[in-house]
Amino acid sequence: MYRLAAQNLYPECIFLNLEAIPKGQHQFDLYASLDFNEQWKSLLNGQIKFGLKGGKLSLKLDDTAMAISDANFGEAFTVTSQFTPNHSSWTLTLKTSQWVFKGSLSQVKLGTITVSELPSHLTALFEVYPSDISITDAEGLWKHDISPNKHGVLERKLALFLWERRFTPYMSWVQLASDEKQIEKEIAQRNENAITPESLAELQEIIRLVYEAKTNDLRELAQIAGLHPLQDFAGGNLLAGELSGVQLGGANLYHINLRGAVLTDADFGEADLNHAKLTGVDLSGAYLGNANLSYSNLHKSSLALANLIGADLRGANLKEANLSQANLSGAKVEAALFAENLGMTEEMKESLLARGAIIS
Repeated sequence: MYRLAAQNLYPECIFLNLEAIPKGQHQFDLYASLDFNEQWKSLLNGQIKFGLKGGKLSLKLDDTAMAISDANFGEAFTVTSQFTPNHSSWTLTLKTSQWVFKGSLSQVKLGTITVSELPSHLTALFEVYPSDISITDAEGLWKHDISPNKHGVLERKLALFLWERRFTPYMSWVQLASDEKQIEKEIAQRNENAITPESLAELQEIIRLVYEAKTNDLRELAQIAGLHPLQDFAGGNLLAGELSGVQLGGANLYHINLRGAVLTDADFGEADLNHAKLTGVDLSGAYLGNANLSYSNLHKSSLALANLIGADLRGANLKEANLSQANLSGAKVEAALFAENLGMTEEMKESLLARGAIIS
């Protein structure tokens, strides 16, 4: 008989449950269920709302054999699996550029457990990375007249603050044990860098400094906030940002939201913009050479005069994008979607079709 101990720290955001269903003597089918949504949390003199774009489900086995099945986590996620004799993990990544995932993954069969010795137990964790975290709303933390650039910098600072002090080493912890006495009395070790009065005071001061800054330059604002501009904006929100001429070559901008941003003459050479939300952005004259734009959403964007030589556009949505004098030489375009594109010449159309693009 297996008994359950669990701790879901933010149950509205992510709730993990395990179930072991007897299959034979000392053998069980193991199922996981995960519920995703947004959640509010009080912070300083206000509150924030957050959700997730993905995460990693890890399973640690103790003196237990497990035959892993092809776990089906549904159509919303791309799943990367890693298996060793005593540890298995499934990393979930949203296939689209949507900002958060809200929904349930019910009764996902992870595999079959064969218990070699009793007592035995297994532990599951749901972990997240900073790029998985989306701040979707904030109230009472700064005035409403803040610029989009400052807003985006502060949202990313809040996401990293929570990740460091509340969301690690896990957001959900579940243990199944064959002996009630073996269920750990102490929940798995929490991060000792808890939210302290000192850390809150430091965060409050950073919010003040960014809000009152005389600059609107993204890199300068990031420096004030203690963020690395090439690393810390993965999963961030720079909605409607003014980023003309910004230098972000080689940056990790995975799953970033840049919808409606002005990015004219920006340098994104070799940047990771995989699954980025770039709907309606102005990338006129931008340098995107060898950038990873796979599965990004460039619907109704302007790529006029943009340099996309060698860029990875596989699976991207470029419907109604302005391609006037855009350079797509050597770009990977398999399964990229094109339709009603201003500036698309017959020569460009033939070349794109020959390389696997979908033009409707």
